[in-house]
Amino acid sequence: MNFSQSVMNAFCTQNGWIINESLDYEIIERQPDSLLIYVTFLESIMEGSGCQCDQKSCYGRLRLKLNAQGEIIGVELA
Repeated sequence: MNFSQSVMNAFCTQNGWIINESLDYEIIERQPDSLLIYVTFLESIMEGSGCQCDQKSCYGRLRLKLNAQGEIIGVELA
């Protein structure tokens, strides 16, 4: 599943970067035109020198808007 990182950046705590390999989700509600999902990922925290100094766990809920074919057509914070 491909999510909009600009929306998920709202879940970052230190203005870091999302580590794509850590991205995971769980569907918690299904509707005919949307899915409510719980997203978790690691945020990479960088030092001023550009080196990674830490990773923070981040999480949140997203509403995925679906078209009639079940394809994602929109993503919003839930």
